[in-house]
Amino acid sequence: MRSGWRVGVWLVLGSFGLGLAFVSPPPAVAAPCPGEPTACATTDRTPLGLSYQTALAILQDMDKKDRQARIEPLRKTLEANPADDLARLELIMLGGDDRKQAAIAASLADLLAKAGKVADPVVAALARLLSIPTIDAEGEEADARIAALVEAALADIKAVRSGAARGGQAGPTRDDADLLAGLIARRAVFDLDEAIEDYDRDVGKAQAALLQASIEAFSARLERAPRDPARFPLLVEVLRDNYYDAGRYDRLVEICRRWTGVAPADPKARRSLVSALAARADERNLADKTASALADAEALAVLARPAAGSARLDAIESEALVASHRVRAVAQGKTEPVRAAATLAEGLQQLHAGTQGDPAQGSGDDLILAAAMLAGERIDKQDAATAEAIETKLLSVLAEPERRAQLRDMIAARYQTKGEVEAAMRRYRQSMAELAGVPLDGEKSWRFFAAARNLFELGRRDARRFDTDAHARALIDYVAEPRLRTLEGLDGKERARLLLQIAAALHTLAKRLEEAGIEAPRIGLLEREVALREPLARDPAERADRLDGLANAYRDLSDAFDAANREKEALDQARKRVAIRRELKEKNPLGFDELSDTVWALRDLGDEQRHVGDDKGAQASYQEGAQVGATLLERFPDRGGSYEAMSAIQVAMGHAARSTMMKLIHYKRAQATNLAHLDKLGDKKFDQDFLAVSSINIGDTYLEAGKYQAALTHLGQALEASDKSLAEDPENNSLLRRRARILDKIARAEQGLDRTEPAIATRRRQIELLEKLARLRGAAVENQADAYEALIGLLSRSGDHADEIAEIRRKVAAL
Repeated sequence: MRSGWRVGVWLVLGSFGLGLAFVSPPPAVAAPCPGEPTACATTDRTPLGLSYQTALAILQDMDKKDRQARIEPLRKTLEANPADDLARLELIMLGGDDRKQAAIAASLADLLAKAGKVADPVVAALARLLSIPTIDAEGEEADARIAALVEAALADIKAVRSGAARGGQAGPTRDDADLLAGLIARRAVFDLDEAIEDYDRDVGKAQAALLQASIEAFSARLERAPRDPARFPLLVEVLRDNYYDAGRYDRLVEICRRWTGVAPADPKARRSLVSALAARADERNLADKTASALADAEALAVLARPAAGSARLDAIESEALVASHRVRAVAQGKTEPVRAAATLAEGLQQLHAGTQGDPAQGSGDDLILAAAMLAGERIDKQDAATAEAIETKLLSVLAEPERRAQLRDMIAARYQTKGEVEAAMRRYRQSMAELAGVPLDGEKSWRFFAAARNLFELGRRDARRFDTDAHARALIDYVAEPRLRTLEGLDGKERARLLLQIAAALHTLAKRLEEAGIEAPRIGLLEREVALREPLARDPAERADRLDGLANAYRDLSDAFDAANREKEALDQARKRVAIRRELKEKNPLGFDELSDTVWALRDLGDEQRHVGDDKGAQASYQEGAQVGATLLERFPDRGGSYEAMSAIQVAMGHAARSTMMKLIHYKRAQATNLAHLDKLGDKKFDQDFLAVSSINIGDTYLEAGKYQAALTHLGQALEASDKSLAEDPENNSLLRRRARILDKIARAEQGLDRTEPAIATRRRQIELLEKLARLRGAAVENQADAYEALIGLLSRSGDHADEIAEIRRKVAAL
């Protein structure tokens, strides 16, 4: 069964850039007419009372504003008359019906029954296709029901196209009938996609049949009015999407040529022809029909010639020029890769000259991508010299640093895939160096930080050879105050957008450092992020939208200070964060995000207060957090985040408790909250981290109290939950460190029960994990030496392990 009701999928034309943008029709006429589609609408109504004009309107491409304008009166109509099934049908089609699937299915079945009694194929077809997402079945049963609905809808569509009188009333004109039939069939393809997205099945036959119905209807309209440009967009769009037709591109090119013959200046027609020729050429290149592909490239070159009297290429001519050179280069690249690179370089030069360097008229991205793919093929074949030659050729014609970085980074990614890390890192460094030497702007900054992220991900794999501190300094220098002053001439909104983009990039990189267990460089990055965000959040007009990002920056900076044992600075950032969360909650006191974020902020503030010895302040923060958490859980009992926030504050209160009994009370409350959450969500969707944390704390409390068997029980639960989290993210540094801590506590409990051999085995597992973390980090990790010493003690008591003890002592000395 599908997880939710998804309708209102509107006819949106894809890469051809087309759309069904109909204007309000003139007074309807009953006679056939050759003009715009909506001009042919009749005043006739379906026997159920649905006008053909309304049926047409609700199948058209409507923007959000227009849909909402129509939805509101429909809802009022239904409030006044809940039995108005036609209003219900239209509301469903507009995507405004949020009732349960069973209720929707019942309404549609009722409509379908009425349509059958009065022989109304329009309403019947619409009701059938809207019924597809409500099918409550799986496997062969669902397939059969979908197939039956599609087959019946096709019969309805055929009846619509017949244009015969229905239910004693006049039918639509032939033009109206074919438009309705074509749109209904086209719409059904989209709804079928929506209906089966949760099923792993092939519905090609059903889609092909519906697409063919659209093609037949739109083709019939076109043949009746062969010079009417309003017919072409419909047929072009449906031909393009008919993947089940092996010869679709030939037919598509033919139709687009007819369209440009009728409307040579229509930009939609021109762009459709360029796209159709390029798509056919790509298919021919894939099939090794090189001569035919080159013929299409020549046809595209003709379309790339500027209009008479024009000194510049327009956007469509630029697309044709790029496609022509790309197609030629792909054909040449099979046997002459260096020549293909020259073709791509020539295309970039011609594009730059033809557009006079205006990226809005054509960026050349497709040519750069083609060059990267060409070089990548040579890298895959261990032909580094040719790959270098291709890269050098393209770099020689790319003047803009961001374009050079774009090419380098794509080639670097290919080297990275092949395991040639040094070659990849060298290119990322080159991109960063070039981009750091030019003024800031949106794309250059995006490219700089993308290269920085990729370089870090490669560098962290060999932490001993990668200077993380130097990498972080390079990022901070990139956004140093003198460089930011160059942005003062920008429009205020553009400057703010760029600064927020940079702040987000700094935040992401700081998070990557945290995940890798590299704490020290984080502080500089996050301080720079805060320095960027704080002034932007003071703008009253934008404050509400920018406070959340600033609060998150305070959160991570506080955490970084805490990890560096700079408790007072951590507390200062935590207080700033809480102030923001309270401000946002005051504006929306019962919102989920506002309540949840406030609980987490108060939990962290209480933790920092405890770290500086302010136990009274910590208790007050935790109590406030618990009160907000209770409200959150009461208002949103079906949201997982409610349980997670409440569990976190309960654990924190356990940390702050003074007696063993009170600690256990709070920790067990947290565990009960987690188990209630698990019961509601089920094991697959439940976040095991929270159960792990509460179980660790219960086990640790029992351990400190000398109740070793109880400690083992809860620590075992913690390890099981933690391992489930690790299965989803096996390289997560934080989860690995937590697992090491759990193993340490289990070994201590086993030792307390005089179970020496199990304790030795557990210590070995812990040490194996700590050594893995040390390799990732490039340095010893916390408690590594303590674990070695604990294992030595256990081995000494258990018998003759002299050789192993000697080896461990060498490791301790090395630390």
